[in-house]
Amino acid sequence: MRIVSVLLLLLLLLLAACSPAPPPATTPAAAVEPAPPPGDPVEGLRVATRVGCNGCHGPGGAGEVFQENPELGRIVAPNLTQRRALYDDAGLVALLREGRTHDGHVPWGMPVRMFQHLSDREVRDIIAWLRSLPAVENPTLPEGQWSDSLVASTRDGTHPWLPDMKPDTGNRPPVQPPASPQALGRHLAMTTCTECHGWDLNGWEGDPAPSLIVAKAYTLEQFTRLMRTGEVAAGGKSKTGMMSGVAAYRYQGLTDEEISALKVFLDAR
Repeated sequence: MRIVSVLLLLLLLLLAACSPAPPPATTPAAAVEPAPPPGDPVEGLRVATRVGCNGCHGPGGAGEVFQENPELGRIVAPNLTQRRALYDDAGLVALLREGRTHDGHVPWGMPVRMFQHLSDREVRDIIAWLRSLPAVENPTLPEGQWSDSLVASTRDGTHPWLPDMKPDTGNRPPVQPPASPQALGRHLAMTTCTECHGWDLNGWEGDPAPSLIVAKAYTLEQFTRLMRTGEVAAGGKSKTGMMSGVAAYRYQGLTDEEISALKVFLDAR
């Protein structure tokens, strides 16, 4: 019996030695994030119009003189159909969200502090619109020429408008525009109104653009007419004509839902 037991033990050891080794433990594959949907150039045109891209850069993005005066010199909004070749899509996101240009220059006059709040979807749509623009020549567009004082105050960081061309630290833009009326209204205000009415919507000191507390004096019908045509509550154009001109050009594409949401947010402030 002892011999049989020894033989069985030897047989079991032999079988164990010949058995294949268990497969090594594997780490579960990380979930792959689905690629975001491509941008919509038609919606991109609507958003770009609302936030002023084709207002400053002109119809078709061909470029325009943005400002020209002794204090600043000549600030030119360049031809977008030429400048787009300098950026891949990630570069355009960084330009809109961070003011990061291809060569490090300050994008003077570009309201980055407003654009930083655009949703991922809106940025993709703007980029799709920009990529879809037919290439145009604009031989009469002059070169920009900053004044010596603007060059100096930009270089040393002392110009008071420089913060307008930088994002806020820690800003986290949404994936897409919010759905609830008050949140959507706030999103629209922060991406549409702050450029003229101040980053807190209370106006700029010494500037005629008022605090948007004035929106509470409008009925929804009056506010809708203002946003679509530029006509103020009392009738006619705004005091300086600025809001009337901007609204008639930039805000005609706002939907009824968007205008109502903006009014809800402004009334709740």
